Amino acid sequence: MKAVILLSIGLDPVSGRPAPVPGEVRAIGLARALGVTQMIGLHAGPASPALADYGGYGLTRIICLKGGEADPVQALATAVKTHSLFADGEPDLVLAASRGRGGSDTGLLPYQLAQALGWPIATDVGALIEQTAAGQFALAQFRARGAVRPVSITLPCVVTVPETARSVPAFVFARQRTMRVDEVAVTVHSVATEETAGALRPYRRRPKLISGASKGNGGGQLMVNPDPHEAARAIVAHLRVLGVLPDPDQASLPDHSKD
Repeated sequence: MKAVILLSIGLDPVSGRPAPVPGEVRAIGLARALGVTQMIGLHAGPASPALADYGGYGLTRIICLKGGEADPVQALATAVKTHSLFADGEPDLVLAASRGRGGSDTGLLPYQLAQALGWPIATDVGALIEQTAAGQFALAQFRARGAVRPVSITLPCVVTVPETARSVPAFVFARQRTMRVDEVAVTVHSVATEETAGALRPYRRRPKLISGASKGNGGGQLMVNPDPHEAARAIVAHLRVLGVLPDPDQASLPDHSKD
């Protein structure tokens, strides 16, 4: 079984220096527990000395996609789909951390990569329960407040690993010295931000409609086939009672509700 470990350059929360991401370290350990025989670290971006620490946890080779930082999802998906990582075909697993650690990484990337690959994704997998059949595993999904829920996966798929996972590999300095880092130049054509993430808007606090109605100061009004202007005035009046809209004398803009 072949696996790809997505690597990033996180920041240590205390020193602020580049450091391995705990979830990615545990992803290496989980891959070992699943019986992975071939494992490659994949990083979208140029090579960095901070990646060397991953070798001490068990990676023997890391491929850095130089130029892939322009569109990491596209660069990573292309590397996986073109079968260029392994000599005998595409990987069976892609493992990543469940959350970023303050660098240029993001917790949304595994979801976007799974969508680009057309693979299912299992999130917050912290341990292996058992292998139920060839290419099928029962895994332990770590939930909030220490809860654990079994999930089943069928290869190929994307798996994210939390920082609380039990699969923590030992660090061996000799392995770090023998790890190989290969830098491969790639060209990606990034999609405009507006096309993928929509337009950015400043934060606006959402109105508390339910809390206002629960105080008994806005019971509403039943209107059957009302005149559109009359209905609009009733809606505006009701929203002002709830406190969603300001009073006419406090509004900065002219009130058109009575036009």
